[in-house]
Amino acid sequence: MAKKLLFILLVSFFNLSAQETHKTLFSEALTLNLDAYNTKVDNALERGELSYAKSLLDTLVKDHLQGTYIDALKFESLNTFLTSTEDIERPTLILTYASWCIPSEGEIPVLNKMAERYGDMIDFVVLFWDDKSTVKKLSKQFDKKIQVVYVDETQNKHMRTVNLLKHSLGLSLSFVIASNGEILDLKRRPANKLNASINQTLNENMRFLVRQIAAINIDLNINLKDLPESLATF
Repeated sequence: MAKKLLFILLVSFFNLSAQETHKTLFSEALTLNLDAYNTKVDNALERGELSYAKSLLDTLVKDHLQGTYIDALKFESLNTFLTSTEDIERPTLILTYASWCIPSEGEIPVLNKMAERYGDMIDFVVLFWDDKSTVKKLSKQFDKKIQVVYVDETQNKHMRTVNLLKHSLGLSLSFVIASNGEILDLKRRPANKLNASINQTLNENMRFLVRQIAAINIDLNINLKDLPESLATF
């Protein structure tokens, strides 16, 4: 009887350990849900429901992508030793860029301010979809605490990275990743808006990045009340 009980306990222990060690990868969750997401977006756009179509990404992230783990994805580095998502050791914001996709006018100034203020606690990574020479020119806009990496599609070496982080969900994304690789949030960054003043644009980007940093609260214990709500209060 004692041996049988011991056997049951050991089986239960190993089953529990196996469950704890299995981590759902971002690619797995995205593959399972991407077709349904795209269908819903297409249907919403056909009905002219633009706002609803945009909101579907938040639903996809909340229901299926948050809590997954970033895949082992490689890229080239420009000003850092970071060459893969496997190198992540601290809470990290990864923002995807491309030279042909113009960011919101107030984005880079705000990003530089945030990196200057929180760069000792959080890694800020800008991932470009471009060749090295183009990235080298564009990297001069960013604060020295922002790590610049890139994937050159013309070299055709990193198609897995491109398919996961670019072609699947589009450009101008912001990934919030915990120190253990868990995806805490994923959002599209603010787009350029006609007739918006520079202050409005700056404050919109400030509020966006504030919320992104707040998502890392479980790692850093950052109080949302301590974060600035606008550039004027930074």
